[in-house]
Amino acid sequence: MAVVIWLFAGGGPPEYSGLVKLLQKTFRNYHFDRQLPQLVKPIGKPNRNVPMVRSTTGKALLKSISEQLSFLLERHSIEERLAKNTLCDAILIIDDLDCRRWNGEICNLVDSPGFKEIRNYYVRRVRESLDEAMQNLDENIRNRLSESGFEPKIIIGFASPEIESWIIADWGNCKHRDFSQHQWLRMRNWLRDEAKVDFENPEIYGGFNEETGVCQCKISEKIVEASIQAQTIENDGELCEYNKRQHSSELLENISMNRIQGNCPIFRLMYRCLQNLE
Repeated sequence: MAVVIWLFAGGGPPEYSGLVKLLQKTFRNYHFDRQLPQLVKPIGKPNRNVPMVRSTTGKALLKSISEQLSFLLERHSIEERLAKNTLCDAILIIDDLDCRRWNGEICNLVDSPGFKEIRNYYVRRVRESLDEAMQNLDENIRNRLSESGFEPKIIIGFASPEIESWIIADWGNCKHRDFSQHQWLRMRNWLRDEAKVDFENPEIYGGFNEETGVCQCKISEKIVEASIQAQTIENDGELCEYNKRQHSSELLENISMNRIQGNCPIFRLMYRCLQNLE
């Protein structure tokens, strides 16, 4: 029987459609049931009880998770999932760290106090939302859930500074059909030499902007700029400009989680937590 994981992700739907395929490809015995963000609006008459969240992060994401858990644990939803055996074994939350600080502490180092605090905060908030949704159920349903062994583990997976760092970590092994081998190499060289991206440790990239509270430089924007610079260098109008919505999603489908975890300690923590579910 497959391990069922409810997936809640921050960011935009295009990138995370590729994320689901990456997870499913790597963990073939798991079923990743994507909850947030939704891809499309419901067909026909909308169900006003279903929160339609397109793109969110941080505390706004945690609020959306609480709303979605309330919907998933309504009596009707539970009855359907008990019948189909699709109650989850784990809840996976993936969100961009985006160079945020937590109580003034950096969060992009896996052993830092800031990272441990923000991770614990996410776990606590999701656990509270789950408990609150359970408390709103009648005793009969709660008993049925208990008999079914419904005690999902909560796994927090941060992308630092954003999900494109995973593409950077596997850059030498992945390539998109829209980019020639020469352009892909030129992009890598520009990112390394001009943008100062460390391909062996991309999670610490971006600096910190005191005014905005997030990254000084976004790694996804630097990849776009690298593709433009490669066009300038080559003076070839047929070379491709990187499109975050399309290319990030399609590249995520083909990168290797096993290789990424070698260069990304924060990613590796999530990867091992998923492995431990087996």
